[in-house]
Amino acid sequence: MPDNNGFGTRALRSLSGIAFSGLLALSSFSQADTTSLPAGINAPTVEEAAVRLKPTFGIGPGMFAFYGDVGTRHGTYSPLVTRVGYELRATTPITPWLEVGAYALHGRLGVNERSLTRNLNFESRITTGGIQFRYNFLQLLNPKRVVEPYIMAGFESVEFLTKTDLRDASGRAYHYWSDGTIRDIDENAANAGDAVELQRDYSYESDVRESNLDGFGKYLERTWAVPVGIGARMDIGNGFDFRMGTTMHFTLTDLVDGVTDGSRDSRAGDARNDRFLFSSFSIGYTLPMKPAQKKAKMTPLNSEQIDQLAWMGDEDGDGVQDINDKCPYTPNGAKVDAFGCPLDGDGDGVPDHADDELNSAQGATVDPRGVTITDEELLKAWLAYKDSGNVNMVTSRVESFGPMKPAVQKVKRVYVVKVGEQVESISEELIQKLLSIPDIRAVEQGDTTFYVVGSYESIPEALRRELELKGIKVEGRVMAEENGRLIDVTDEINAERAKLTGGAGETPEVPKGEVIVRVQLGAFRHPLSKNIFEGIDDLVVIKGDDGLTRYYTGSFKEVNPAAAHKVQMLLRGFQGAFLVAFRDGKRISMKDAGAKLTGPETMSNAPSGAIDKNKLRYRVQVGTFVGNIPMETMGKLIEMGDIRPITSPDAVRYYYGQFKSRKEADDSKVAIVKKGFTDAFVVGDMNGYIIPADEADQLMKQR
Repeated sequence: MPDNNGFGTRALRSLSGIAFSGLLALSSFSQADTTSLPAGINAPTVEEAAVRLKPTFGIGPGMFAFYGDVGTRHGTYSPLVTRVGYELRATTPITPWLEVGAYALHGRLGVNERSLTRNLNFESRITTGGIQFRYNFLQLLNPKRVVEPYIMAGFESVEFLTKTDLRDASGRAYHYWSDGTIRDIDENAANAGDAVELQRDYSYESDVRESNLDGFGKYLERTWAVPVGIGARMDIGNGFDFRMGTTMHFTLTDLVDGVTDGSRDSRAGDARNDRFLFSSFSIGYTLPMKPAQKKAKMTPLNSEQIDQLAWMGDEDGDGVQDINDKCPYTPNGAKVDAFGCPLDGDGDGVPDHADDELNSAQGATVDPRGVTITDEELLKAWLAYKDSGNVNMVTSRVESFGPMKPAVQKVKRVYVVKVGEQVESISEELIQKLLSIPDIRAVEQGDTTFYVVGSYESIPEALRRELELKGIKVEGRVMAEENGRLIDVTDEINAERAKLTGGAGETPEVPKGEVIVRVQLGAFRHPLSKNIFEGIDDLVVIKGDDGLTRYYTGSFKEVNPAAAHKVQMLLRGFQGAFLVAFRDGKRISMKDAGAKLTGPETMSNAPSGAIDKNKLRYRVQVGTFVGNIPMETMGKLIEMGDIRPITSPDAVRYYYGQFKSRKEADDSKVAIVKKGFTDAFVVGDMNGYIIPADEADQLMKQR
């Protein structure tokens, strides 16, 4: 026999024996096909081979979704956008169509339910372990399939540790008000007017079982469950496989979320047991095993017959003998190259026999039929995918994965002069001295607020500023500041002070008569939430001995720029803002500060060109409510749509619409009045801040 490939006859016979052994392995589960054997070769008879254990180990991530008493009112609950879990499994086939294995899951379940009548949330750490059986439909599908669908069922043990978010980081309990806000005092409490608005921190700190909100006592936090699922498996070569599937775990308890039909008041759920869905993908690896020894009785073949079988075999009938065919199982009629692989004329990855578009552009994205996908079709598919998961979306990394560890940053040290501190209140005299310092700022540390000035790279600079402050009779003390925290460095300061004075004890001259003008945003009996002042970086907060907390911004040496800054604060919605002036540590009148204004500043004082009229809109203030809103009224507001609530220290105001012209807003107001909101009126909205409608009209007229 000719040696066309450079191999000896002995090597060729060895290769032929391997191919023949493969045919025997296939015939162990099905009848041998004798129609393709060369003439004169008898079909071997083979006994059924025993199935050997082939362990496969897999690991992969997935997403948990919970179905129980909390979250049942989320009608379009998406199982693919919740919390992450992980799966570990070890399996082995026990028949060609049935696989058995052990597995473990670990992750977190969680749901946040928010409505007018019920506000519940929980997060539970889940750990499961059990056995499962997988059926692969071998008797029903093509044995040459690439993707193998399957169904599975099993039995497992489930452990859960459930917690809920009832308090913020400061330990203040959440109280859900009917206006949609969260506050630290109950809406119906006598002191509800002192309530401060809170934001959920999504830190699940309260153990549900230990809280015993429904009187269930110390129930077991473990149970049994029956998992049932579907999926698909695909070999990816070299012993690896890829699996993707989803499994519903039917538990035998109704306490995973801590809520049952026996819960109290609005917490009550139904009598059905809790269940959860785990959708995942995983990569598995099958340990290599020595081929099983098969008991076979076959008609002996001589060397010539084996050579003939190896050289002349062409199982897929594409004209390329099996020994040279790199693409076995080519469909009938497909054109192939010299190696038996289907031709692909346009190089789009889809063979010509399955390509509905034979001349696709180079680099074009095509579908499974080889047809080019347009940009519009890609956009449409993306929007459809995005819309399919728009409910119960995870809105922060904290809720899904927990707090992110901050990156290690290099600490920068600067030196400041501390001029005062406040635990409860400070005197009016000291307030005036502090506010007369142009670069005064506050540093909060624990329950104390420190007032500091300057930010210097070296100690001598800070010491010189300390001496200057004595001109307004303010006692200063140099300290170090690192990442917003003050540090006592007395030894360093004393050493530098000795070098600076040199024993002469000279005090630098202090400039006198300098005017500092600030904008006082307001004085309040109870401190306001910090988010009200978001974006005001130079805010100074001082609580006086009269019990009022005052808020200041800006530091100007002239009245006109201070007045312009006041206008910007009026645009922000601080309608009570006014100017205050200080000199030499004492408050002075605006006249003494050089003011020439005869009346209060309004939006009309804003300089021409300072207002972006594209951001100016009109709204209709529907109503102002203090305390509970009647359910009938709340229903009308919800039906109107496009309603925006804005919380102030004394009430909640509801605004409707966003109109570019005053006429549109006036027409809308008439319609709203007819619905029963007789106190409705038009206001302006400047970049998210409410101003009077007349001032919005003046701003619209500016060029």
